[in-house]
Amino acid sequence: MIRVALLLVSLLAAAPLAAEPFNPVEFFRGRSHGQGVLKVIFQSSKTISVDSFGTSEKDGSLVLKQIIHEPGTDPRTRYWKLRQDGANRFSGTLTDAAGPVRVDVKGERVRIRYTGQNHLNFDQLLTPVGPREVHNTMRVRRFGITVAHYDEVIRKLD
Repeated sequence: MIRVALLLVSLLAAAPLAAEPFNPVEFFRGRSHGQGVLKVIFQSSKTISVDSFGTSEKDGSLVLKQIIHEPGTDPRTRYWKLRQDGANRFSGTLTDAAGPVRVDVKGERVRIRYTGQNHLNFDQLLTPVGPREVHNTMRVRRFGITVAHYDEVIRKLD
């Protein structure tokens, strides 16, 4: 009986702890680099790279500067600002968005939603694949029809 109890205690102690929820503000502080493929309806796929630098504000929010490199065009810069509203919720702004950005955390995954220009609805899912790497899958819809998708790997550089 004692052996069984000791075995159970040792098994429970060795069991992995539940994963911490993914915190996008923490992940994007500092430098990161993303490399992905964008496919727009009726167009050829193209490789996009994104260099990001995130800084903390006094209130704990994140300001993320991103430089987007797309073939055949000059690099463009956009800015995100995210703040935590609750245990599993963030909100903010994005220079590409026509309104607010909503970020919901469910376990290890983060869902980002916003409306862009020309009635485009963006829906992103960030999934950690390691402590310094995230997979980003984005779908873009217009009037309910998927018009683009983007699949990217983002790596934390520092």
